[in-house]
Amino acid sequence: MRRTRSRIFPVVIGAVAAYLIFIVVTIMLWEPSEKGPDDLDWDDREKYNLQQIAKLTPGISVDEVIAQLGSPNFNEAYTHNDGDMVQILRYRTHRTKGDGQTTTDETTPLLFRNGVLSSWGEAALQRALLVPTPAKLP
Repeated sequence: MRRTRSRIFPVVIGAVAAYLIFIVVTIMLWEPSEKGPDDLDWDDREKYNLQQIAKLTPGISVDEVIAQLGSPNFNEAYTHNDGDMVQILRYRTHRTKGDGQTTTDETTPLLFRNGVLSSWGEAALQRALLVPTPAKLP
């Protein structure tokens, strides 16, 4: 009986030591995955987009918005009659059909004039596109 115990003890100590080494190496090499907005699934992305859009303030740049919200689902741009560059980024914020496709009616538009956020939301976008901008002062 004594002989069996003396053989098992070094095996158990070796197994415990190997396990501890494995844990230490794993902790030292582990890097947390930093999920950005582009890495979220569609449901979490919608919630994230809604939360971030609620925090927006007019006057921030396109680059700041993209850094905060990630890539838009849709991106449109044109030159307005007054010469301003208009860009519309659309971010998915709600689902209307469970068809696996994102359509513009499932997004919130963000309107930029000359690279600066001026308004967001469908009603604000429609007003901004229909109403001519005031004349620029010299």
